[in-house]
Amino acid sequence: MKIDPPPDYEDVNQAAIEDWKAETTTRERIRTVVQRIQEPTSAAAIAEQAYASEPVVRDALADLADLGVVETLETTQGTLYKRNDHMYIYRQVVKLHEAYDEDELVTELQTIKETVNTWRDKHNVESPTELAQKLEPDDTEGWEDHTAWQTAEQNLYLTKVAISFYDANRVLA
Repeated sequence: MKIDPPPDYEDVNQAAIEDWKAETTTRERIRTVVQRIQEPTSAAAIAEQAYASEPVVRDALADLADLGVVETLETTQGTLYKRNDHMYIYRQVVKLHEAYDEDELVTELQTIKETVNTWRDKHNVESPTELAQKLEPDDTEGWEDHTAWQTAEQNLYLTKVAISFYDANRVLA
């Protein structure tokens, strides 16, 4: 019996890109790219990342800027774009608020606080920044804790704000 070897792998990245293009609209890809951009970026660079034409990207970016999703910065090189961090944070909080009830958020907040306190005790520092200053470059476990701690702090703040939305609804609605 002869067993044929498996076919050579195609370019996995190219296959993923083709799937992404097939499963999303151009505007969805542009929005996805923009939500990750934290530094001012040209429409041409965004077009390249979103696999879209520059004129379509410019139109979409103008619409996203009108909605407050994107910030624009006029430079001598032309208009640059980045996500609006306030809107990005707001959208994250709304997702939490819609996905979890107040009790679940409070429970999660307590869990995150306990986790952060564990890292404080374990490393004898008060923040991820202090931990980074203390770590050696080859301390893999320490750097993993550092990254997880940073993420936990982000989640801590987002969870606190999502809980505050429940308070605001009771008072303002």
